[in-house]
Amino acid sequence: MERQPYEFEQEFEVYGYDGDFRGNIRPASVLRYAQEIAGRQCEHYGITQQTYEQTHTAYVLAKLALHFTRVPKIQEKLTLLTQPEALKRAVNKRLTVVLDEAGAEVALVDSRWVLIDTERRMILRKHPPEVCGPWADCIDRELPMRMEKAAETESLGNFRAAYSRCDVNGHLNNTRYVDILMDALPLAALQNATVENLLVFYHKEVPLGEEFELRRASLGENRWYFCGQREGKCCFEAEITLREAL
Repeated sequence: MERQPYEFEQEFEVYGYDGDFRGNIRPASVLRYAQEIAGRQCEHYGITQQTYEQTHTAYVLAKLALHFTRVPKIQEKLTLLTQPEALKRAVNKRLTVVLDEAGAEVALVDSRWVLIDTERRMILRKHPPEVCGPWADCIDRELPMRMEKAAETESLGNFRAAYSRCDVNGHLNNTRYVDILMDALPLAALQNATVENLLVFYHKEVPLGEEFELRRASLGENRWYFCGQREGKCCFEAEITLREAL
């Protein structure tokens, strides 16, 4: 099938270090693939790290949703197809479909990005032409982005934006939040279940070396709410829904 100019495709293999104790791909690994293909597509159109440095800009993630139709296993070969949408109200939407070797959809990532001025630390509502690609006018498909919040939460302690968790922007990488969240789920809940839906809202960055307090609450059977607190403010929120493993 002929691809549109705004579509970009890349193959990935699920290596052993991308999987969990049951041989399933980790949710954060899917998000790292989606992050990688987004970067590769931008590079394809000449939007490189040097471009961001010259324009004093950086893309940061505002929201993401992940849905698994089926959780892939290690050693599977996957094809990711990413579709970015043109700027709307300061937000770029990007939809990334994950297909197995038979061409069946196994996962979907819906992410919402904003471009910031790295010097003034503010969101740009008009983008420099250097960072604008031939993106789609409208991507109709999307995942639900409504989160149920808990009135009361328990503290799980402090977590640091350590060296291995940070990226080139000097803050906790968006996929590393998900690793931390999965570690914070009760292990008993994961013994016979897999992630069905994941939703994360990123409110305020956690810079390299800084800490946040992680808080958690149960939203009922197989659903959990998380939030991170830093300097008296909420820096991120998340909701995870599990389902019985097949």
